[in-house]
Amino acid sequence: MKLNIIKKIFEKYDEFVLAEQKAKKDILRSEIKSMLNEYSEKNSNCYHLLGLIDFESDDWKVHIEKSILNFKKAIELDKTNVLPQLYLAHCYHDLNQLELALENYNKVDKEKLKEFQVWRYTKMIEQIGYCEYKLGNKQIGEQHFEEVLGWYKKLPEIDRVVPSELIECLPKNHRIVTEIKKTETYIEYKINQQWKI
Repeated sequence: MKLNIIKKIFEKYDEFVLAEQKAKKDILRSEIKSMLNEYSEKNSNCYHLLGLIDFESDDWKVHIEKSILNFKKAIELDKTNVLPQLYLAHCYHDLNQLELALENYNKVDKEKLKEFQVWRYTKMIEQIGYCEYKLGNKQIGEQHFEEVLGWYKKLPEIDRVVPSELIECLPKNHRIVTEIKKTETYIEYKINQQWKI
């Protein structure tokens, strides 16, 4: 019985992720919250899910404190669950609280994240580089961007994400940017758009 409820909740979440219309997402968000509120044995994954459904909304800023609390509760219940720790860092990153973002990115079990999804690991290394760079530690930031470049050179295209933070920090003629452009043909457009802003 318990597994069936959890399965239904996660199936509903999959539907939520795929929904394109805001109205549909809002309905699914309410249904998921209701299902989770009725479930008395919430574990780390349940609280992570509660954090995600608010974090992944158009009005995430309104709900960010709830997301932070849910991610913290998920971490409290299972310190080995890397995703709530990662998303807690994302919350602080999106709020431009870069010291807290950096602190929480550095708490993520990097090896476990790399084994889970290497693209998430690579993006997190880039985000750590961004935080360091923006906090005035440009050399440390560039070291992280150098690691991202190394991953870009060896990962298949499906495991690469747009290095938007790297592009935002470095000049477009920087060696790392130039090397990434050689790897990713679509990056040239993204880079040109970045510097028009």
